[in-house]
Amino acid sequence: SMAGTGRRSIGGKGAGRAAAPMTQTAGTFLPIRELSPYTNGRWKIKARVVAKGEIRKFSNARGEGQLFKVDLKDKSGEIAGTFFGRAVDIFYPMLQQGQVYCFTRGSIKAGNPRWDRSEHVITFEEHSTIEAAENDEGIPGQTFDFRPLCELEQMATNTLVDVKAVLFSVQEPYTFTARTSGKEMTKRELGLWDASGGDGGRTSELVLWGDKALGRFEVGSVVFLKDARVNEWNGSKTLASPMNIEMNPDAPEAFQLRARFEEQQRIRPIVGAARGGGGGQRKSIEEIKAEDVNLGVAVPGQAFEQGGPRMANRHFAVATVTSVPADRLPCYPSCPESVDAKPRLGAEATQQPEKRQCAKKCMQEGDGVWRCAMGHVCQQPQYRYICRMQVMDHTDSTEINMFDEVGKKLFGCEASEYAQAFEGDGVEHINKNVLWRRISMRMRSTKEVWQENERVKLNVEEAGDVDFRKEAKQMLAEVHASLGVAGS
Repeated sequence: SMAGTGRRSIGGKGAGRAAAPMTQTAGTFLPIRELSPYTNGRWKIKARVVAKGEIRKFSNARGEGQLFKVDLKDKSGEIAGTFFGRAVDIFYPMLQQGQVYCFTRGSIKAGNPRWDRSEHVITFEEHSTIEAAENDEGIPGQTFDFRPLCELEQMATNTLVDVKAVLFSVQEPYTFTARTSGKEMTKRELGLWDASGGDGGRTSELVLWGDKALGRFEVGSVVFLKDARVNEWNGSKTLASPMNIEMNPDAPEAFQLRARFEEQQRIRPIVGAARGGGGGQRKSIEEIKAEDVNLGVAVPGQAFEQGGPRMANRHFAVATVTSVPADRLPCYPSCPESVDAKPRLGAEATQQPEKRQCAKKCMQEGDGVWRCAMGHVCQQPQYRYICRMQVMDHTDSTEINMFDEVGKKLFGCEASEYAQAFEGDGVEHINKNVLWRRISMRMRSTKEVWQENERVKLNVEEAGDVDFRKEAKQMLAEVHASLGVAGS
């Protein structure tokens, strides 16, 4: 069998006991495998919560909503459960992963293969009844159907997959404001490695969001991922948003995988970005330029060619700003009109389009009259940063592009304040906030054709000051991993 494949069960024997146990004979419970949309009467099941997802917010024609999902398991099988609305407020704090409960009063429907692995799904609402039960060691815990990283490229987007891997790269979480919704979001990128596929194994990127991104992760840790979603980014597959993460599980295959990782680190250390285009390890400007030479030029409306050149790369780098524009405005007057945003990849059908700012450039047509290319008219545009800067590290220099959120963070003021200073007392005092500042950057590079010549554009997606203490700890962990020794 291929490396990395296999099933694993965790949590049945010895799982925690819930408070206020419900006493009932096992014969009164319906086996999960017998549940279907045609189940009649007031059914009752006794099951273990083997996985519990996070609360997710959504919008539809009825307004704002919320949901969370669980995986329930008994001796006969497994089924997904979904909680909506007030049921989230009632049951999310109550249900604990690994514990056993008695469930009744819910709607049983066919599962959606796009979102659920089980054939059927139970939808619970606020009038459902859920009571803690005595732990039953006969009810198995969470099981994994592991797939190796070398198989990701052949999997369909949105497939749910279980993976066991070692973390070879751990980036710090970072917070940004989503351009489409204006909401603050937290994201973290981790590099995964397993021993599949030969030639030193395979790597991929894991993206975590929200509270999961704030967890404690260390280079060299073994992770078991449950129901990670396969995403596609510029023709390469990555993983995101697993329902559950087991850190350094007490399991033989975890110890074996860690030993393979340490052996690989002694032979040929695993460095660089996770395959799949993630920010990965820190790179020098020289390394970024060398990697971007092989980028292809994206053709609008044309699908990515499997096995062809990458259309974009993502990089993480630290550099010093050596020049900022002094003779021109690093911002523009944008249209403040609210318009529908494009649906996010994988957004559920129940969600209405999110709103975003039009942001097209406005031209003044008279006193208090500004018009954008879409025909929207406003009295006062909203200035937004769009700025080119030069940065340098110990290997080379390059030009970067940054936009509104990054610009506000680095300049230390809104673009409208910068525009007023530009027309008034000057901007030297504002530019001092950026010039000769050492910053860490997450960037996306693409290749375009400009005046019949190909050129690479580096757009900064997130930037901030270097946390030298955290950076030193990360570098030390990578040194320990490459030497095959445990960090202190």
